[in-house]
Amino acid sequence: MLERILITGSGGQGVILIGKILATLAVKSIPHITFFPSYGAEVRGGTSACQVILSSKEIASPLSEVFDTIVCMNQEGADQFCRQMTKQSLVIVNTSLCKKPIVRSNILQMDATRLADGLGDTRVANFIMLGAYLAAKPVVSPLQAEKGIRELLAGKNMSLIDLNIKAFRTGLKS
Repeated sequence: MLERILITGSGGQGVILIGKILATLAVKSIPHITFFPSYGAEVRGGTSACQVILSSKEIASPLSEVFDTIVCMNQEGADQFCRQMTKQSLVIVNTSLCKKPIVRSNILQMDATRLADGLGDTRVANFIMLGAYLAAKPVVSPLQAEKGIRELLAGKNMSLIDLNIKAFRTGLKS
């Protein structure tokens, strides 16, 4: 098993958070995991990305040049990283912020920002995208993911945790 994931967007969209959560959730079921965040110079508003590699075998490098899945939260990330796909790569795109068409046979389009706005807070669009990823590639069960999200966000505002779970479930269903 080898799954190379790139999550990209703008600083402040929670790209690094969902990558870290995904890597942490997978620890219980996948023996080898790397998590590698990268930030633009500005952090908030600049390009933000993270790579998560999940493997049944040892991982030689935490960095990959091609990805099995790319999660694009915004147009800039899509423009910058979509050339690092294979023909089989899955692209999950936030159509609220990615307006240029990505022509692929393996694409999942999510209107994540609009869906998050409908839940009451656009900041949870990242959890919608996490849910969409796990619906498409169930490397962690939804129940295990929800439990892990609650544990990882413990100590935060409980109503925000509940909203993140609601957003995650929205992504699973969409």
